[in-house]
Amino acid sequence: MTWQLILGLTIPSVVVLVAVYLMFKQYFQHQLQSQLFNSRREKTQTTLPLRLQAYERLIMLCERIDLTELILRLKTPETSAGALKAALLIAIQHEYEHNLTQQLYVSEELWNILIVAKNKTMDLIMLAGHGLNENANADEYAQNLIRMASEETSLPSQIAKQAVKTESGLWL
Repeated sequence: MTWQLILGLTIPSVVVLVAVYLMFKQYFQHQLQSQLFNSRREKTQTTLPLRLQAYERLIMLCERIDLTELILRLKTPETSAGALKAALLIAIQHEYEHNLTQQLYVSEELWNILIVAKNKTMDLIMLAGHGLNENANADEYAQNLIRMASEETSLPSQIAKQAVKTESGLWL
């Protein structure tokens, strides 16, 4: 009879103990998920404006390294071809350096696309000087550069701008 009494008291106690354990386990898992969700939401609320600002700045970078925009901004009638070429290269490098910190807020893939756009634009600028007379003026150089750019199916700055727009749409 003592075994029956012990089993009669032990089995309900074990059942209650298991039930309480499972309830507490479920409660703590729910609390942990809730804290993780709140943490992610707060992080998103903090970083989303910074990401959007980065995308805006990178669109501006793409616009400012666009060849036609560069030529319009930097070409003057008295400038030589060599001086214009140097000014274009310096302007692109400055724009890039000015926006280096934006890589914190965008994917590595997008940042690599922007680097390729910068480098290809600089390559086009370098190639446009080949075959020109060393006394060529800025107008001749600019015409040669625009001709080369028009032969491209898409300018590197346009490809990069589209990549920024595509990625920024993922975050909205």
